[in-house]
This record gives sequence, C-alpha cells and structure tokens, in this order.
Amino acid sequence: MANGAVAFRALVDGEEVVCEVSPEALEDHFGARPTRASRLAAFEEHRARIETVALATIPQRLRDKRCQLFSRDFGQAYA
Repeated sequence: MANGAVAFRALVDGEEVVCEVSPEALEDHFGARPTRASRLAAFEEHRARIETVALATIPQRLRDKRCQLFSRDFGQAYA
C-alpha cells in the first residue's frame, strides 16, 4: 500500500495490469477509516465494485501497465 492506496491486479486483453485504489476513494465511498486494516477490509468487502470501476477506467487511464483509481471515479457516495 503506497501512500495508503490498495494495489490489486487486473487482466486486460490477456495482460496483467497493476491497479491502485486511493485511500480517499476507500474512505469516501466504501466506509473505510484512515487505517491500513480498515482500508484493506473495505477493499475486500467491495472488491467486485472496485474491479468493475477499474475495468471501465483502465482504457482511458492505462500508463505503464498501471491504473490508479480516485474518489471521483466512483461518482456519488457508494457506501
């Protein structure tokens, strides 16, 4: 977790991509508290939604086989 972000892998067109969801997104939309354990728990609980947003976002933002997700990528509050 760099800077509090949670990293995960996604497969895009058969290629592995490293994605990161920001701590702000986890706190703003998935109810995480500003602790590592809480962010990881929120990620695991909402992983399907986060991966759905990642797959929709990757084509516009993919650089160096990495994709960063921010609070704005999740629209209105989700939690």
